[in-house]
Amino acid sequence: MGGNRLADAYELEAETRVPGHPNRDRARGVVPAVMYGHGTQPMALGVERHGLELLLSHGGAHRLLRLRIAGEPEPRSVVIKEVQRHPVRPGVLHVDFQAVRAQERIHAEVPLRCHGEEAITKRAGVLQLTMHSVRVSCLPADLPSHLDVQVADLQPGQSITIGELVVPAGLQLLHEPGDVVLSALQSRTVAADPAATAEAKG
Repeated sequence: MGGNRLADAYELEAETRVPGHPNRDRARGVVPAVMYGHGTQPMALGVERHGLELLLSHGGAHRLLRLRIAGEPEPRSVVIKEVQRHPVRPGVLHVDFQAVRAQERIHAEVPLRCHGEEAITKRAGVLQLTMHSVRVSCLPADLPSHLDVQVADLQPGQSITIGELVVPAGLQLLHEPGDVVLSALQSRTVAADPAATAEAKG
């Protein structure tokens, strides 16, 4: 169990836009966006669709980003707070960015990545995730792209709780220590067949 600390922020280019014509923006390959934070007025932006989708496919939804806004001398440090996708067709409809400061803690969702599930399957077990991600508090530079959870040693009937996760320094989990993250369950097929259960144990 461990984490994968982000060393370098991803970068994305954006331009300011006039709100009110989202479909026209999307037709020219621009995804409508908004940036807010630090008590400033929300800024309507547009980001190039291909670059945004490429970034999201490489874990950008859970990373610290540098947002270069056309006309501004320096990039903004941001995190993605929400991504709206089309309910039927593939593609991003809208994205929310939150501006952050280097010494100001942020709250974010970090996905979990399990390793060793095949060992549970060999023991006639099934891995059940209660949480697919965890809420965290940290400085922007300490935000991990994901948290690794090793499950190979779990026996059917055992669980891993929030308090048992190993996280990078500076990361605080915003859950109760006893909250269950995942469990190894006995396979229903094995449980229904006493002979199979005995064979699995033997």
